[in-house]
Amino acid sequence: MFTDRSDAAQQLVAALRRRDAVADIVVTLAPDGVPVGTVVADETGLPMDVIVIQRIQAPNHPELTIGAVAPGGFSWINSPMMRFLDVNWEYIQEAKIHASDTVESRAVDYGETWGPLDVAGKRVLLVDDGIPTGAAMRVAIQRLRKAGANEVIAAAPVAPPDVLEEVQRWTDDVIVPLKPTAFQATSDYYEEFDSVTDEDATTALPDLVQRRSA
Repeated sequence: MFTDRSDAAQQLVAALRRRDAVADIVVTLAPDGVPVGTVVADETGLPMDVIVIQRIQAPNHPELTIGAVAPGGFSWINSPMMRFLDVNWEYIQEAKIHASDTVESRAVDYGETWGPLDVAGKRVLLVDDGIPTGAAMRVAIQRLRKAGANEVIAAAPVAPPDVLEEVQRWTDDVIVPLKPTAFQATSDYYEEFDSVTDEDATTALPDLVQRRSA
């Protein structure tokens, strides 16, 4: 159990040090992962970048993410979950179009603040505040590989073991300190789990740049 995202980030940093994780850059999923990613970047002294993610929720089950998209036309749909929930392809196609338009618009705001994604030839530490289904991680990994990342290490404070097995197939390593088998939602493992808006995230990024360049 974590007090908040800052506490979770500190515990993640400790886990990274125990594993002697080596990376050239922290990339965090925006907006929710930014509070964790900024602490990890600060503590490790690594530069940081972001990937904006738009999740696709299941109809009638808004707490379940069945897919995700990232800028540049990257997308991933959890087909087994879609079939289990009896979600039709018409819904998925419409949701993907809406999510793609939304994420491209949101990415403009982050891009103006932060600049283009630059990971070619680098070892990337991909950070989020949790990995509940792996959808957001999967699409972010797609984008990082396409951008030329040499290695990708997925890292988060909490995730269920079965999801981690899937994530391990897509990455070079996975580092998660808390792996509950009876996982329901990321928020269950935080005493405080306030929502993070794009405004919150883009405000935090220049602060990190200023601290590192001071």
